[in-house]
Amino acid sequence: MEESERVLRDGRYICSRILGEGAMGRTYLATDQSSGAEVAVKALYPSRLATIKDLELFEREAAILKRLDHPQIPAYIDAFHEGQGESVCYFLVQTYVEGETLRAMLDRGHRFDEASLLAFARKLLEPLEYIHNCTPQVIHRDIKPANIIVQDNVPTLVDFGAVREVVRLTMGGGSTIIGTFGYMPPEQLMGRALAATDLYAVGITLLECLTRRRPTDLHGEDARRMIEALNTSDNLKRFLQRLSTPALKDRYESCAQALADLERLTQGQALVHAQSIEQTIAVREKEEARELARATGANISIGFVGLALLAIVMGALALFLMIQALANTFDSLMFAVGVISLFGAAIPFVQMVQRYAHDAWAAPGPQWLKSRGVFRCVTERRELDPHGREYSWWYLEFDFRTASGTFKAEFQVPASPEGDHMIEGLSFDVYYPAGKPEQFEAQDFTLPGFDANTFCPFDNTVKHTPA
Repeated sequence: MEESERVLRDGRYICSRILGEGAMGRTYLATDQSSGAEVAVKALYPSRLATIKDLELFEREAAILKRLDHPQIPAYIDAFHEGQGESVCYFLVQTYVEGETLRAMLDRGHRFDEASLLAFARKLLEPLEYIHNCTPQVIHRDIKPANIIVQDNVPTLVDFGAVREVVRLTMGGGSTIIGTFGYMPPEQLMGRALAATDLYAVGITLLECLTRRRPTDLHGEDARRMIEALNTSDNLKRFLQRLSTPALKDRYESCAQALADLERLTQGQALVHAQSIEQTIAVREKEEARELARATGANISIGFVGLALLAIVMGALALFLMIQALANTFDSLMFAVGVISLFGAAIPFVQMVQRYAHDAWAAPGPQWLKSRGVFRCVTERRELDPHGREYSWWYLEFDFRTASGTFKAEFQVPASPEGDHMIEGLSFDVYYPAGKPEQFEAQDFTLPGFDANTFCPFDNTVKHTPA
């Protein structure tokens, strides 16, 4: 290390060793002579920069850190530059965080069980919630094990501004995508960054903690299958799915949602926000299936109209040929052609009969029993998230008779229906396997005051076959 690098800011900072080095600069451990405290000094060398955007990101990091105040984020101390012309160097001074990066922990074989992972996840989400709630909002955009320093099981987020060891893709219009491949969701690759973008990186990081698999193996369907194969509780799997799903609309929207479900997960309670998202997904998938069925049905209907017209023409031709054959003292060849034509005319009608028979209601198999479900009431339950904020969920309670007694059940919905008093006493057909009423299925029905697409216990438009 050169002397000019060892003593900085007119002797205020004395560097002792290099903590790390990247393509564009170094990070030193130094002593602040004004306070006697150890600090981290990040040096950026403009001569090493690929574009001026790198310097802008460095300055952005300094500006962001200057207005943040959280125990799990390194505090801003100073920012300055030294030198002239091509030898100029920019410095950012922060509090020094002792500990080991999560990347180093995983590389040396550290393992997380479910309990330790949940505790770690809570601690990791807390500083994220803080920066997301800042005005203006701060999105980290580069959360990964290498940017998380762990001391006494408490994670600290570093590298705000994401200027080192990141992927930069220059898009049309001069915008720049910042992040690390493997931890970036699809919207970030398109230049969009939201609170849910950081949550995706948290999900991939947590999944890497459990599996010790690199993020190149943890994307899309591969990640979903890997989560399903985990030897953990089902609720933890659902929690990880809602963090790491590539689709933005199927992910937690905020740290508040994730922390609320995390708190309920540790207490063995239902994951309210994950369940709401899953219900929305199910409704959307059913609606997409309906739209596909409508589009397909329209095309099929047009096809069947054509087939029906063809059948009429062929049938008329067949009758004409058969009459001609009989009138001409039985022309066997013409009679055979008429029979074949008549047979061909019957094919479209047979196909139409099969189609409508297939779409009709099919009774459940003999192993299923039939009962009658009756709605009893709509109840509201108020609950608190980990931060003391209150929210409400509504439950539709109903029951049906089984061989062993009355089975009670409920459906959770995000809002009370209009005219909920009209629901009480409404009944509907219920089918269930013998001895397993919890696996019930329901016949079609409607609820007054309810939009059928706000929740999805049943499907009012598609014929249903429980068996």
